[in-house]
Amino acid sequence: MTPEGITFNSKEVKPNYIFVAIKGTQFDGHDFVEEALQRGALKVYVERDVGIQDERIVKVENTRKILGELASKFFSDPSKQLKVIGITGTNGKTTTTHIIEVILNTAGIDTALMGTVYYRFKQKIYQLESRTTPDPITWHSTLREMLQDGAKAVVAEVSSHALDQYRVWGTEFHTVGFTNLTQDHLDYHKTMEEYFQAKLKLFTEYPYQYAVINADDDYGKRIAQALGKRAITYGKQGDFKIVDFRTGFDGSYLKVSFEGKYYEFYSNLIGEFQAYNLSLGIFVGFLMGVSQASIQEALQNIYVPGRFQVVKGKGFLVVVDYAHTPDALEKVLLTAKKLKRNKLICVFGAGGNRDRTKRPLMGKVAQAHADLVILTSDNPRFEEPMDIIKDILEGMEKNDSVLIEEDRKKAIELALSLAKEGDIVLIAGKGHEDYQEIRGVKYPFQDIQVVKEFLHV
Repeated sequence: MTPEGITFNSKEVKPNYIFVAIKGTQFDGHDFVEEALQRGALKVYVERDVGIQDERIVKVENTRKILGELASKFFSDPSKQLKVIGITGTNGKTTTTHIIEVILNTAGIDTALMGTVYYRFKQKIYQLESRTTPDPITWHSTLREMLQDGAKAVVAEVSSHALDQYRVWGTEFHTVGFTNLTQDHLDYHKTMEEYFQAKLKLFTEYPYQYAVINADDDYGKRIAQALGKRAITYGKQGDFKIVDFRTGFDGSYLKVSFEGKYYEFYSNLIGEFQAYNLSLGIFVGFLMGVSQASIQEALQNIYVPGRFQVVKGKGFLVVVDYAHTPDALEKVLLTAKKLKRNKLICVFGAGGNRDRTKRPLMGKVAQAHADLVILTSDNPRFEEPMDIIKDILEGMEKNDSVLIEEDRKKAIELALSLAKEGDIVLIAGKGHEDYQEIRGVKYPFQDIQVVKEFLHV
C-alpha cells in the first residue's frame, strides 16, 4: 500500500501514515509508538525494542537516516531532478549562497535559495521554521515545491546541527562547499573536534559530483586530505587560486588563476573576507558552466541582508553585520578598521543560552580593534543580559574605551550620537534578524531599522 503521509510526530499520524520514532533532546518518539499504531500507522520505524509486538513495527539501525530516505522517496526524490549545491562552514555561508544564487540566475539557471535569512525562489518566499536547515520532511517537501515552481537548481546553507541530526539525509548534491571552521555552537557540539566531525559528514557520507574546499583553513586542509583527488580547493593555496584581492567602499577586485588561466572580477561586495566568499561562489559558477562574462555581470548586484550592510550617516558610515563569533567579529572589525578615517565604534552583545566560552573571546577581539566598544544585549533568551555582558567583560580591560547599555536600541542610538566625521559604527551580532528574543518571546526588532530611523534615511 502506498503511504499517504510521513511524520515523526505521533499526534500527526493518520491512517496509512508512516511514523518514524526519533529520539530528540526533549522527547523520544519511541515512547509514542503505541499511540501511532492506534492512530492507524501503516508502518512504524524504531531503532530499539519498544516492548510491543506488531508486524507494522520495523527495527532499523538509524531512524534519522530512515526518515530522510523515506521523505525523499515520498516526495519523488526531488534532489535527483535538481542541481543541489550545499554550503557548510562557520562563517560565510549566507553570503556565499547569495553569490551563487545571483550568478546562476543571471546565467539563466533558475535557482532557489534555502538559508538563514529566507527560503526563496524568484519573488516567492517559502514560509518555514526559523532554523537554517529544517527537518527532513520539510527539507524534501520544499525541494519538491521549488522543483514544481520551476527551479532547476537550489543552493542551500547546511548547518552542523543538520548534518549531525541527518536533516538533509537522502539528498543527492551536485556540489558541496566548505567555507571555514571557527569556534561556534560549542553549547551543542561540546568540542571543536565534534563540531568538525559534524561538518565532515557532508563530504564523506553524501553523494555529490564536486567538493570545493577552502585550502587556507586548517580544517579545510583536513577535509581535502581526507577526500584526496575528490577535492578541488580554493584560496591563496588552492587549485582555484586567489592571486590578488583589493577592497574599498566602492567594492572589491579579485584576480584568480585556474589551470594556467587568469580571471579578473569586480564586485560591489566589501571586505577582506569577501575574497573567499567570492572565490567559492565564482568557482561553483564555473562548475555549473557559467561564463566569466555572465559571472562578472552578476557580481555587480549582490545584496545580502545584514552582511556588511552599509548605511551612510552625516560624514560617517554605519555597518550592520551578523558577525556573532570571535572569528567573524574580528574579520569584520579588521575590514572596518582599514576603511575608517577616524574612529571605529563597535556595538555588540552575545546570545543567551548558547556557547558561553566565546563571550570573553569576542570582548577581547572587539577591544583590540575598536576605539570604542558599547556592550549591549543580543538575544538574551532566558539569561539576564547583564550576566552575558559580565562574561564578555572577562576578556576585556575595563577602561574608558568600554561602555555598557543593556537596551540594544539605546546602545545603537548612543553609538550613532557619538559618531563624528570619518568614523565607522559597526553594529554586530544580529544582522538580518527582525526580532529580539527575550524569555521565550520574539519582539519585533531590527538593527538596520533603528539606524535608519535615527539618521532619518
